[in-house]
Amino acid sequence: MKTDLLVRAAGLSLDAAKRAGSLALSATRHVADEVQKRRSRGGEHPDEPYAPPPPAPEPGEASRPPRAAAATPPAPAPVREAPPVPEPAQTPEHVDREAVVVAEFADAGAEDGPHAEVHVEEPWDGYGEMHAKDVVARLADAGPATLAVARLYETTHRNRLTVLAEIDRRLE
Repeated sequence: MKTDLLVRAAGLSLDAAKRAGSLALSATRHVADEVQKRRSRGGEHPDEPYAPPPPAPEPGEASRPPRAAAATPPAPAPVREAPPVPEPAQTPEHVDREAVVVAEFADAGAEDGPHAEVHVEEPWDGYGEMHAKDVVARLADAGPATLAVARLYETTHRNRLTVLAEIDRRLE
């Protein structure tokens, strides 16, 4: 009974890790899209350094009157003429202004694109090279925790039905 929960928890953990990776990728894309939109509207310029927002006033500070200005007023800034504003170009109706993902990168063989990866160690040294009949024989002395790890390893690697059936039989 406890081993069923352990196997189930391991499977849920693997699913959660995949979903967390997918969520992180989605959030990164969303932030990148927002930054791109701001830049296209003339907001953040790529060459400008990041300037954090001014700190929030401390409690009670917002109600204080501002300090008196210095006795001498500051010198007026030199007046510069603004450059002429060009006429906005008409965007043809056939142009799509939506962001388009140009490329995604993932390891070869990745089915869902980039995602979190969980690595499961062998239940014991040499497990990966053992034949199914040898694994089944070794499982006779294994405890519930070892059986659960063997099942998780087997499902993420070779997925041998005889080994999985024996593990399930022993876990029940």
